[in-house]
Amino acid sequence: MNPQDNKIICPDCEVEITKPQGMEVGDILECQECGTEVEIQSIEPLVYGELIEEK
Repeated sequence: MNPQDNKIICPDCEVEITKPQGMEVGDILECQECGTEVEIQSIEPLVYGELIEEK
């Protein structure tokens, strides 16, 4: 993830994930292509990571 481009890129399929209005730390976003979920960890700078669910 490159924080300079301010885009959210899916860690699985590398498609850009649409950022919702009013996005907040802790929000979970789902990739429209493959369904992978990422969690917003910071807004400024934009930091996110793949959400790993414990099985």
